[in-house]
Amino acid sequence: MPRWLAPACAALALLQVCVAIAAGALWWPGLSLAGHPLALPGAGGVPGAAGYNMLAFVLPGVLASLLACLRHRALVPTAGWAARIGARLLLVGGIAWAAQGVFVLDLRELDGPGGQLHAAAWTCWWLASASGLLLGLSDPRARWPGWAIGALLVVLALLPYWPWPVALGQRLAALVWFGGWLGWALRGWRGSGLR
Repeated sequence: MPRWLAPACAALALLQVCVAIAAGALWWPGLSLAGHPLALPGAGGVPGAAGYNMLAFVLPGVLASLLACLRHRALVPTAGWAARIGARLLLVGGIAWAAQGVFVLDLRELDGPGGQLHAAAWTCWWLASASGLLLGLSDPRARWPGWAIGALLVVLALLPYWPWPVALGQRLAALVWFGGWLGWALRGWRGSGLR
C-alpha cells in the first residue's frame, strides 16, 4: 500500500465534509449552521439534495470505510482482539456514515421512515465509531488521542443541547471524526498493534 493513500483518503473525506457544511449554507439561503441539522440540505425535495448527500455522507463514508479496511490490514499478526474488533467497528462507522446519504430525510414527514432510517444510521455511526476508537487502541503511547476523540464523539452526540445547539454538535462531531482519521493517517497508523 502506498504511504500516501491513507492520508490522502482522510484529507479528502475531511475536505468533502467541510465543503458540504459550507455549501449547504450557501445553496440554501436561510440555513443556519447552528440551528438546522447537518442532513437538512440533503432532504428529499430540496434542490441539489443528491449532490449534497454524495458530498457530505456517501463519499466520505466510503473513504472512511476504506481507511478502516486499510487499518485492519495494517494490524500485526499478534494484535489482540480489541484492536481487531476496533478496526471492524470503525468499518461499521464508515458504512453507517455513508448510509445517512442513502436514507434521506423527508421534509414533509421528518419522523417518517426515511427520517427514522437516517437517525438509525446516525446512531450506528457514532456508537460504532466511538466504540471502535476506544477498543482499537491498545498501545499506551497512542491511546489518549483515540480516547479523547471517542469521548468527544459521545459528548457531542449525547449532549446536543448543552453548551451548543444540536446542529452545531452534529457538525462538530463530523469534523472531529474525520479530523481524527486525518491525524491518525498522518501519524503513520502508530499504535494499536499496527505495522
